[in-house]
Amino acid sequence: MRPVTITLRLLACLGLIKLIISGFLLFLSGTSAPGISTATAALEETTRLNQTLEGQGEPDSGCAPQLLDILKARVRELDARKAELDKKEADLKLLKTDIEEKLNELKALQQRLEGPLKKARAEQKARFQHLVGVYGSMDPARAAALLDKMSEETVAHLFAAMKSKKVAKILALMDPDKAAKISSLLSNKGM
Repeated sequence: MRPVTITLRLLACLGLIKLIISGFLLFLSGTSAPGISTATAALEETTRLNQTLEGQGEPDSGCAPQLLDILKARVRELDARKAELDKKEADLKLLKTDIEEKLNELKALQQRLEGPLKKARAEQKARFQHLVGVYGSMDPARAAALLDKMSEETVAHLFAAMKSKKVAKILALMDPDKAAKISSLLSNKGM
């Protein structure tokens, strides 16, 4: 329902209520004939306004033409604004659909990339565990000689995965300065 229609109907209803109340008060005061005719006039006026609003007649309500023009202009403004908002809403729906499609594409791409990445990480972890097993099963003197040639960070990482007793035996046979640096790395990083 258009705002003008609502406004005019509301005004008509308020006029009707006012007339009914005044008719009721007249009836209570003992003069019933004028109250009834006033109520009848209000009903006729309401009917005439409703017919006008439904396109069945011209307003004959005493409403100022300037007010009616202002209301009509306001209705046109509101209709234009509604049309603009409807267009923006349609545009937003298109953007939302487009964004959802892009997100689905990105999720699919992420899943495709995660597979090989997980596989590569698993292979790297398996190789590292194999290396830990090799150095763990090696004679401590031979392991110490080989590990002395590696970087302290790599050795500390290997030692973090090995059993403490084996690490102690290998460290005892390594260069004392390097063994101290590796021990420092192990204690600082909480490996």
